[in-house]
Amino acid sequence: MVGSWKTFLLRLLYPPKCPGCGCPVHDHGVWCPQCLASIWQPRLLTGSRQAGALDGCYCLADYRGSMQKVLQSLKFSRRLKYEAACLYLLDKFPWRSRLASVHMVVPVPLSAQRLQDRGFNQTEIIFRNWAERYWCWQEALVRVKTTKPQWGLNRQERQSNIKRAFAVEGSLCIQNKHILLVDDIYTTGATMQECARVLKRHKASEVTGLVMASGAR
Repeated sequence: MVGSWKTFLLRLLYPPKCPGCGCPVHDHGVWCPQCLASIWQPRLLTGSRQAGALDGCYCLADYRGSMQKVLQSLKFSRRLKYEAACLYLLDKFPWRSRLASVHMVVPVPLSAQRLQDRGFNQTEIIFRNWAERYWCWQEALVRVKTTKPQWGLNRQERQSNIKRAFAVEGSLCIQNKHILLVDDIYTTGATMQECARVLKRHKASEVTGLVMASGAR
């Protein structure tokens, strides 16, 4: 009873609104049909498994409009309320059966300095609660090199920037494991491919990617 009253009061003080347009919705994190239709484009990204170590990368939405606003606000403006909007989309992921053999979910890590500056890893905020319903969440990777922000670089510069930036944490055994590698955005795939290479060097059997959004097809 106490919980239901608390929920009622929270809804009264903070009525649920669509994260895209702000119109009233029935629960926090829910997208209205119009905003959902404008960004929802689940797909296996073309080219994500044709070169490099990554065995394909799934994407949920187009990186534009409301989706871009949500991810940028979460990452750069600490609008952690948008976790619910991301969770709503993750719950709609249409091919979870294809991930039945996954052993663990591994986030792309931030550098220690960036984590200290930001106070959180947005990838953990977005994915962890959803991932732990089905798999083991494992921070198996660490950044061993501070890199420039990828968004200001071209494809070749991105690959050079991120090279040798990651290592497997301690003595963690990932041999023969199918890993679901998660990140917020996929642009050229340089970061995901470099993470997958490191994991494969430590004998991971398969590395599948999953991101919230991408401009790639």
